[in-house]
Amino acid sequence: MDRVRSEDFTTYCPLFLSLKDRRCVVVGAGTVAERKARRLLDHGAQVMVVARDLNPWWRDQVARERVTWVASSYEPHHLQGAVLVFAVTSDRALNRRVAEDARRLGLWCNTASDPQRGTCLVPASFRRGPLTIAVSTAGLSPAVSRLVREKLEKEFGPEWAAYLHFLGGLRRAVQKRSADSERNQALFRAVVQLPILEWIGNGRFQEIPQAVGRVLDGVLAETEIEREWERAWKASS
Repeated sequence: MDRVRSEDFTTYCPLFLSLKDRRCVVVGAGTVAERKARRLLDHGAQVMVVARDLNPWWRDQVARERVTWVASSYEPHHLQGAVLVFAVTSDRALNRRVAEDARRLGLWCNTASDPQRGTCLVPASFRRGPLTIAVSTAGLSPAVSRLVREKLEKEFGPEWAAYLHFLGGLRRAVQKRSADSERNQALFRAVVQLPILEWIGNGRFQEIPQAVGRVLDGVLAETEIEREWERAWKASS
């Protein structure tokens, strides 16, 4: 069996981006383009679609002013001001041209029909509150990426949302109370060793403040920990 070499495919640097209020251009308005746009909108991006015609979903987004529509054939100037470009038309030659224009302008570009011609990929991903898990196969097999994602979804259940909100609240509260960074880090490491996820999954919520209070050894009162847990549970519900 031949060994797969790294030069046989593009290697990508994992990176999470904030797209809030950043312009993203989608060239094409088919099913794949709609799927990409939905994700962009979920993350607060300013979406502009370049297409001659739109399906009902796109038209609804335009009517609600969630998407800007350029009703014309693609031209390179449509990419001006964008930070991210999606070339998702049914015309492979056009997708390549969009990718080339984006590269020339120094823009990140995803090309659904030919991932290797683009400069970024959209991984198979899912969220559990603050936790985001993303899977990529460097564009070699999106089907495998989805398979791995589905396996991980079963392993990382909804309890992770409350868990992470709780840990984040604890961390902020402890840091306000204590400036001893080294000690704080030791406390945080000790807290994550507790079976809090198991307790959440089993509904044993009352055990959480008591156990965490013992680990924090007086840095936070049990009533303060209870309040942080209540906030976390509310935020994740």
